[in-house]
Amino acid sequence: MIVLSGHIRKFPLSQPANLVVDPLVALHPLSRQASGGAFLIVKHAGGKHARGDHRMIIDLASRCLIAIGIVFVLVFGLVPMQPASTVSPTDSTADLRDSGALEAGREEANRAEGGRVETARVQLVDDPVTGEPEPEDRAARRPLAIVIENHPNARPQWGLSLASRVYEAITEGGITRYLAVFGANDADRVGPVRSARTQFLDYVVELNAAFAHVGGSANALDLIEALRIKDINQFWNARPYRRIQAPNLAFEHTVFASTTALRVLIGRRGWSARVSLDHPAWKDDPAPGLRPPSQMVTIDFSTPAFRVSWVYRPSFNDYQRFLAGVPDVDAATGEVVSAKSIAIAVIPRVHGRTRIGEDTWTFSDIGSGKAWVVQDGTVAVGRWQKPSRTDRLRFLDAAGGEQAVDRGRQWIEIVPPEVIPVIEPVAAAR
Repeated sequence: MIVLSGHIRKFPLSQPANLVVDPLVALHPLSRQASGGAFLIVKHAGGKHARGDHRMIIDLASRCLIAIGIVFVLVFGLVPMQPASTVSPTDSTADLRDSGALEAGREEANRAEGGRVETARVQLVDDPVTGEPEPEDRAARRPLAIVIENHPNARPQWGLSLASRVYEAITEGGITRYLAVFGANDADRVGPVRSARTQFLDYVVELNAAFAHVGGSANALDLIEALRIKDINQFWNARPYRRIQAPNLAFEHTVFASTTALRVLIGRRGWSARVSLDHPAWKDDPAPGLRPPSQMVTIDFSTPAFRVSWVYRPSFNDYQRFLAGVPDVDAATGEVVSAKSIAIAVIPRVHGRTRIGEDTWTFSDIGSGKAWVVQDGTVAVGRWQKPSRTDRLRFLDAAGGEQAVDRGRQWIEIVPPEVIPVIEPVAAAR
């Protein structure tokens, strides 16, 4: 069967060759029929029928074009299309500009609502104990002075390298003890904490510090009450302290404190108001080329177990501490204890007994005496001066002027007249 321009007519496939395929109707659905025998879409090569079929073909093609146009308008006319020339890759700077515009809009909205948009700035000031720049609120908080023991069985101690200043003095039996002063820094574990002694109390008073300890000699406890020191005795304030025991360690070596917990108690007691402290003039480190290559300070407090050495490090312009011939390591940080400056004060002491018969030493730290200030690989020989309990301990040079001190941790060695420090080499301060 043969299809002629939409009319179905039957021809054998061997019909004369004046029939040709019509390309315009070859896609008509009728051309896809596959049943009922073979089909061929043709048109006449000429004649009356050919002219009529040609008109029909033109009419059909026109209708198809109109239909396609209508479909195109319906599909694409309703969807806005962006010209290809305006499409560009993602522009990160444009994102930043959009983000900036959004932030500016938020700021404008905040201002419209009466709010303020400010960039937080931390105000740094000189810490009155170390001279180092610290946030104002931390530099102005009350110092916290903690008694730490130095019995060989209590070593290594915890927290000494985090203290702002440390005082070291002899107690009974030639054993030294520390008063560690914490300012801007905190330490989760400090100790072992031991009992109070009178030789530390005048330094607590001059700093207006809170005082942490575990009991004390009778004369020290009496003086704490008489001086109205802000006292945090573990006997009556157990919460900030904890016992951490170890095998073969005596019970008295097991008390530790947290400065954070102690400061919570300070707040509860109403002692957290900002304090203003007098301090020495601070100075900067000398240039590396002006630092001597070496220096060592040795103090034999009593037996070799309490021999202290300070070894100068030019590259850091500080001194590392050795105790009993080995590096004095802070268990809290794993670092060797160091100090930027070491002041040595020769202070007389008198042996006596407390009201309950305890062995004790009383130091005469009100007045003046010989002193050395060691820093920058040099030493300045002069005098210490403390007119009253509340006055600050000062270190004066040979001309009577107060020594300027390097910014950083200070260590103050309180030695009796019979203990003579050895400083090698003796390089005079410039």
